[in-house]
Amino acid sequence: MTSTPPNTQPADDPTDVERPDVTIETRLAEDDLAGAIEFARSLHGAELADALELLTDDERAQILVALDAETTAEALDYVESHFRGDLLSGLPPDQIVETLVLEEDDVATDVIQALPDETASEVLDALPAERRAAIDALLVHAEETAGGRMTGQLITIDESWTAEAILADLRDVPLDVSQPFYLYVADHERHLRGVLNLRTLIAAPPETLAVDLMVAEPIRVTADTDQEDAARTLKQYKLLALPVVDEHGHLIGSLTADDLIDVLEEEATEDMFRLVGVNQEEDLRSIRRSVRHRLPWLAVNLVTVLIAAWVVSLFQDTLTRVAVLAAFLPVVGGLGGNAGIQTVTVVVRSLALGRLAVRDTLEVIGRELAAGAIVGVVTGGAVAALTVVWQGNPWLGAIVGLALLVNVMVGVVAGVAIPMALHRLKQDPALSSGIWLTTTTDLLGFLAFLGLATALVSRID
Repeated sequence: MTSTPPNTQPADDPTDVERPDVTIETRLAEDDLAGAIEFARSLHGAELADALELLTDDERAQILVALDAETTAEALDYVESHFRGDLLSGLPPDQIVETLVLEEDDVATDVIQALPDETASEVLDALPAERRAAIDALLVHAEETAGGRMTGQLITIDESWTAEAILADLRDVPLDVSQPFYLYVADHERHLRGVLNLRTLIAAPPETLAVDLMVAEPIRVTADTDQEDAARTLKQYKLLALPVVDEHGHLIGSLTADDLIDVLEEEATEDMFRLVGVNQEEDLRSIRRSVRHRLPWLAVNLVTVLIAAWVVSLFQDTLTRVAVLAAFLPVVGGLGGNAGIQTVTVVVRSLALGRLAVRDTLEVIGRELAAGAIVGVVTGGAVAALTVVWQGNPWLGAIVGLALLVNVMVGVVAGVAIPMALHRLKQDPALSSGIWLTTTTDLLGFLAFLGLATALVSRID
């Protein structure tokens, strides 16, 4: 039996401790650094992780430099993976080393990947040879693959062992080994032969062989499998862990249920942010980072709204003649854009879950056109009726209602076509779909509305 356990110990239940109405921030605001540090030491790892993410870089460094490696390592387990490097980047390399020695391989790898190159190299060189080798084995895989997310800390057994022998050896494995949901059966060359869950093992007669208890040819993924596909596989088969193999079938690690939760949360967050051109690493405490991530997409958006303004300017004679038309521009553009955003959200989500493929584009567009027509008729009819009551001109009401119907249908078609096109081009379908969608609905919506108004201007002026 082989295993590579981490050295962290399970934390106490945080619900057993009553906390006073105080935070690290309030202590620091009172210039009570010693009190803030003492309070930080009293927190459960999950609470400390949340508290540290709320601090500025300088405040965080003041706290962490005074904490022992065990406390920092416990908090690191609960920190978002993309934030782990930021959390430790202000510490001296030797303190980072002390912390990573206590961490699981995958967590330590996340930190190394996020640190500046020079610091990462210094930390790696200072780690014990065994830990460095384990981390190096994970660093060869891309971050967003199964190999980049897996842990190398697992338990392997030989198929010729009996249930009694396996249980006897399990008693010698440290209690803090990383979530031993399954035992992996491998041959002497470490080819994955099967998987054995603990419940089956415990219930088996002592003399039963592992080969008779294991599930042969278990569900597995290769190291280069995209992390989202791996997480989807784990969820699809309702597994607690998923073995990861190399191209030759050698067992090299596993993905556990907490990996699934992290991956799905990160991917959902990334999709949500990308729909509006925001980077997932942005926070509200760094002005420089906010500007750096937001400005490029806002610049793109500025160009698109200027194009929309140019389209409106083509009809300035009509707007001058019937000024009330300007009041309906945000109605036509807004409803079409909102209808499209609803469609984009559903399409992006379906693509992310593997429920939709490019070949389904025409079928989905057909369904969305039918839905859009119904929504457009209802909302367009309502706006048309209100326009007639407000302005007393049925022609104006008809123009607004018809333009609204057209733009809602444009919105739903664009809401399918844009993410599908990005997916077909091997781009993230969430990548700024919202910006291109609103550009499309603004341009075509304004064109349809003002074009109709110009053609019928004699009826509405």
